[in-house]
Amino acid sequence: MEIEIFNPQQGHLEIMKLWMSLKPCLMVGKRFRVSVKEAKRSLPQNAMFHAIIGQIAKQAQHLGAKWDEESWKRFLVDQWANENKKESGKVVPSLDGQRIVQLGRQTKEFTKSEASEFTEWLIAWCAQNGIELNEHKETNYSNN
Repeated sequence: MEIEIFNPQQGHLEIMKLWMSLKPCLMVGKRFRVSVKEAKRSLPQNAMFHAIIGQIAKQAQHLGAKWDEESWKRFLVDQWANENKKESGKVVPSLDGQRIVQLGRQTKEFTKSEASEFTEWLIAWCAQNGIELNEHKETNYSNN
């Protein structure tokens, strides 16, 4: 069971419903594990930072070369994580020792607050690196 809680009133109601369904089971000896996690990033947040990364990929270079959006996403997430003292990427040898494998943060695991923080960081990075962000009707750089 997974429940998203939006406000105190709805949260209280959902927790009370959960308690009412668990209490009889607990009384007969059943055990449960309940966890609470911050909500994941929203689809508008995802669209927003991907739009920014798309504009970066069109304008920026790294090591004298152009890179696709996925490569830029990896560069930028790693830099953001490093600068914000979050778990950042690692490169390690492959199991057979013949290649290098990149491990690290992925945007699909971002919480809403991390997605907002990353988007703000991207906008600042663009300003510092001469990247012009062209806002389109479908791209709203707010933190939804």
